[in-house]
Amino acid sequence: MYHNREHDYLRASTELSAITPEQSAQFGEVLAETSRLPRHSSETDNYEGSRLTGGVSFRAAVEDGTTTIVTRLADIEDEPRSDSLAALADQTQRHGSPADVRAVAHETFPHVDATDELVNTDLRVLRLLSAPTGARIAGPEFDPYYQYSGGYGYTWFRDDAEIAQFLLKADGELGLGLADTHRKSAAFYLATQLDDGRWPHRVWPMNGRLAPGWANGHVEGNETHYQADQTASALVFLATYLSAYHDIIPEPTRTEIRNALARGVGGLDRSLATDGLPLACENAWENMDGRFTHTAAGFLHAYSVIATAPCHPRVRDHAAERARRIDAALDTMWLPDKGIYARRSVDGELDGRADSTTFSLIDAHLVYERIADVDDDRLRRLERHLDTTFNRLWKETDDIRGLTRFEADTWRQRTQDGEKVWTVSTGWGAYTAERAIELFPDTDEPFDAAAWSDRLFAEIDLSGSLCLPSGYLPEQFFDTGSPDSATPLGWSHGIRLATFAARHARNA
Repeated sequence: MYHNREHDYLRASTELSAITPEQSAQFGEVLAETSRLPRHSSETDNYEGSRLTGGVSFRAAVEDGTTTIVTRLADIEDEPRSDSLAALADQTQRHGSPADVRAVAHETFPHVDATDELVNTDLRVLRLLSAPTGARIAGPEFDPYYQYSGGYGYTWFRDDAEIAQFLLKADGELGLGLADTHRKSAAFYLATQLDDGRWPHRVWPMNGRLAPGWANGHVEGNETHYQADQTASALVFLATYLSAYHDIIPEPTRTEIRNALARGVGGLDRSLATDGLPLACENAWENMDGRFTHTAAGFLHAYSVIATAPCHPRVRDHAAERARRIDAALDTMWLPDKGIYARRSVDGELDGRADSTTFSLIDAHLVYERIADVDDDRLRRLERHLDTTFNRLWKETDDIRGLTRFEADTWRQRTQDGEKVWTVSTGWGAYTAERAIELFPDTDEPFDAAAWSDRLFAEIDLSGSLCLPSGYLPEQFFDTGSPDSATPLGWSHGIRLATFAARHARNA
């Protein structure tokens, strides 16, 4: 069901020889003390074992000090084999020196005219993770045997749309010239929206086809196994993009986006219960079911931004009514004795563990303020919620400092006792602190949003404890300072870039 139609071609400007496929080692062989990797096959090996692999070894002759080696990944539906081979032959001859290759690289991968190394690092990472369609994989695969994950080389609509939103914000503040990037994101979401107005769990980024996943319940007929916040995130980007670029978006595309928003509102409605909160579904961390505050915040954000976008008046009015309903329903998630919004409700019981996904409440209320008043009681609750959540998720060891995902998170702890620090959560906290400066008026509360922004951003900055010498942000860290999981993680880099832009705007 998930086959793709790709061929990977290899050619050199000089003679190629000793072309030998690498045999995929078994998991036990990787762990063995005497393992020899990579293993090379021979002509007498099992045919499939020696040929159907992800690697190949070869030798290329060096003439006058150089050889030009070119690989080309092509979809045979779009580019016939003969065309790919002809293109390779041309490229190996035209690019006869390192200078030629560098010149082509600069043409196809332009350096942004930004003076800050962090900005260029984050943009470079997001380009590296992008397919020609503009869609981004979550991160490079770190677990080829799928022992600990379901794979990172796919496009999640939550992660991708959040990155797209962060790029819109950063571009607006820093003038990065990313109009074509935004256009590609919008086109990809328009092409992959389902007939019911929602989006699937994850897709192949190069063509938008359905990819292996475990949260396509809304496609299969089981609403619980569905991450409704993904649809909300895609709609937030489309509505924000339509508003920000309305005058330069071609009219046919404007119409497509307006129609997609109308269908999307219908998709959100399918997942909204009569009490004003989303139905039970999977959470953003993909490890439990329930009725999550984060999902409700995502819906509030989506409905609110659509209510202010230049789309059909009836759609705006309907979205505004739904936003007010969710805003009122959020009161049922408040735990006054803990000073926090519950992470989820399960069978009417509230889960009072702190969870970094609830940071999404701040962005949602900033947009909701455009269509309705946010009263002082709600603002005080949100302020207290952030203060409580930051303090309860903050973790510091001799080697790292930052925020954990949520309390009692046991994922891949190995031998350490407590939760791991995540760059997504730490960056999200820094970004949310910046947004909180806008949302909260001056009060006598002890919560200091600017101080938290400084504290958290320092750890994901280029010299921070959570940033590698390359500038890359891994998904997670062990207490010892060892990075873990996908590196670099696109979501973390999108958050860092937007946070930098917000701090730059207020001269932090």
